[in-house]
Amino acid sequence: MPLSRYIAVFFVAALCVGCGSPDTSQTELLSPYRNVVEGAAEFTGDAVCASCHEDEWSGFQSHGMANAYYRLTGDNVVEDFEVDAIRHPVSGWFYRPVRTDSGFFQEEYRVDGSGQKTHQLLRSMDFVVGSGTAARTYISDVEGRLFQMPLTWYTQKSRWDFSPGYEVQNKRFDRAIPDRCMACHNAYPESVPFVPGKYAAVPEGIGCERCHGPGSIHADERLVDEDAPDSIDYTIVNPEDLALDRQLDVCQQCHLQTTVSLLRDGKGPFAFRPGLPLDDHLSLYYTEAEEEDAETIDVISHADRMQRSACFVGSLDTATPMTCTTCHDPHQGFRSVGESYFDAACTSCHPAQSLLARFEVESEARATHEDGASCSSCHMPKVQASDVTHASFTDHWVRVVGNGTAEQPDQRIVPVASHALELQPYFATDADRDDEQLYRGMAYVVQGRQRADSTSLARGRSLLRRELASRRGSYAEAWALLGWVEMAMGDANAAIDPIEESLQIEPGVPERLNALAQALEAVEGDVVEIESRYREAIGVQPAAADIRINFGRFLETNSRLDEALEQYREAARESPTFATAFYNLGTALLRKGESRAARVALEEAVQLKPDYSEALGNLGLLHASAGRTEAALEMFEAALDATPGSAVANANLATFYLGQGRASEAVPLFETAIAIAPDYIQARLNLAVAYFQVNQPGRAQAQAQTVLQLEPSNQRAAEIMRALQ
Repeated sequence: MPLSRYIAVFFVAALCVGCGSPDTSQTELLSPYRNVVEGAAEFTGDAVCASCHEDEWSGFQSHGMANAYYRLTGDNVVEDFEVDAIRHPVSGWFYRPVRTDSGFFQEEYRVDGSGQKTHQLLRSMDFVVGSGTAARTYISDVEGRLFQMPLTWYTQKSRWDFSPGYEVQNKRFDRAIPDRCMACHNAYPESVPFVPGKYAAVPEGIGCERCHGPGSIHADERLVDEDAPDSIDYTIVNPEDLALDRQLDVCQQCHLQTTVSLLRDGKGPFAFRPGLPLDDHLSLYYTEAEEEDAETIDVISHADRMQRSACFVGSLDTATPMTCTTCHDPHQGFRSVGESYFDAACTSCHPAQSLLARFEVESEARATHEDGASCSSCHMPKVQASDVTHASFTDHWVRVVGNGTAEQPDQRIVPVASHALELQPYFATDADRDDEQLYRGMAYVVQGRQRADSTSLARGRSLLRRELASRRGSYAEAWALLGWVEMAMGDANAAIDPIEESLQIEPGVPERLNALAQALEAVEGDVVEIESRYREAIGVQPAAADIRINFGRFLETNSRLDEALEQYREAARESPTFATAFYNLGTALLRKGESRAARVALEEAVQLKPDYSEALGNLGLLHASAGRTEAALEMFEAALDATPGSAVANANLATFYLGQGRASEAVPLFETAIAIAPDYIQARLNLAVAYFQVNQPGRAQAQAQTVLQLEPSNQRAAEIMRALQ
């Protein structure tokens, strides 16, 4: 029976998270505010702001932004924990929320035919994402690594269901929370460099400086002199003093969603500063279908929808054009104020008497436009967003759309069709950029990866190849992404140059060093250089468990088993929920003959990932070698159930049957294994033996002959041929 070998972790490009910093002189030209210049000011935290601006700070505490991220405690729990488990229809897993004296958890389990649990995994619910207006999603903290959890509490419906995206692809407890997510759902954390989803410190809730920028210059100078020397205090951004487009950008940094969002070259996820152009920070792309379907909305589409409104367009030439703050006071919560709060904003421009004058006396519409009538129920109805179930959101495109009802379930919005691949830039300024086609290429690669679409990947690769040909020395992330897509499409040779170029521009990025090592391995490159790249990557960031796994696999391949074990152990210690680390560790220990330790590691891999076919198969081998036939059979069958299309899983169970004198049961499994992998020599040899045992010598001879054609020096095949003559 073949030992399932170690698993490599294929590198994942950071998808446009640059490591450079903006040109300071250019920043000064874009904004007169001193606190937006890179490195000129530091974040102080809300406590410093509150010491002078107590009213604004106090009012902000009831705002949804201040309550966007917080620890789950008994004092703020609103969920119902006495509920039945929810079954994921695709994976078959069951999930349920659990409350105990020690905290809050989500449980994952499966059941057998008798209803008994066959697997159980419990993970703590540590943090809440979301103010609770629509939903509360949960984060589990595992040694500083943050992961989204499968179940979300949908507040409006008072029910549990799967978190957005989990219905399509169940990530279980393995969906990491990278900087791009944290950048909009919380104040800025202290990230562990080059380890997505790992943080040294995490604040709770979006703070004042998200909209005003770093506060150190302002705090220092205003403590010396309370009054600014100019009519506008340029030590800190006050959004109401900004031009309209910059005001909108303050909100749009988080309240704008398109198909693909890329960071511009040299920009990091936390680099945007209020007062600067958002299109210098982000490159956004949407599908043509989204533009054609004006009714398609996402949860965070507010700013874009508002700008389609006649109210917005008609106000542009006035002294006070419409902005987000026309209706939303950023320093006050509005979740419980009622419709009259927002209606007042409408009637400030559209008083009831002027509206009534537009209708005939007998018109039915007059009754819905008198004082006290609800404006939003007709002009800004709540609709179901495309990306969140069980939650309705106010459509910010102000227009006549409703029939007077507050809720319109018939307006449920459906997602954009997956076949709509054509991408267009969202920002009009992209038309004047000479690198627009470069970003478009990156966007196609990202879209292709998101949708597992080879057409988009190929289109993106073609654009990147063309656009980067004349851009040596710049756009490091684009070069790295080209390397990624070359590898993803099976051309490791073509991947080497772009990855090397990305490292020339930005040396010492671990994921790119890892990628280069993998590409060199794929083309059987120099082992000294490969090892050097892995060691450099781990030297930069020792916490990179995935790179340690790849380095360990490389060492094991080169007969350095003890050194490989060190890397696997460190990866498992650093990332205790990483099933691959335990699988590779257990497999290496099994090869070394340390059966007891191997069993512990492999069982941990299966506990973390019960469908881990390779780990189940190796546990089967371990049990079989120890004479535990029932346990071995259980593992081999579970491995095949997990991956029916695996040649190894089919061959392992067949080999077990053969050893138990059940050749007739082994034959069809061996035949399946060979159909999947025609060059699977060991399976063909064992099938020849099985054919012989079921009295089919001709077929046995044919298998032995095929093996000799594939491998003329195979002694066992020669022995079978002699025995059959």
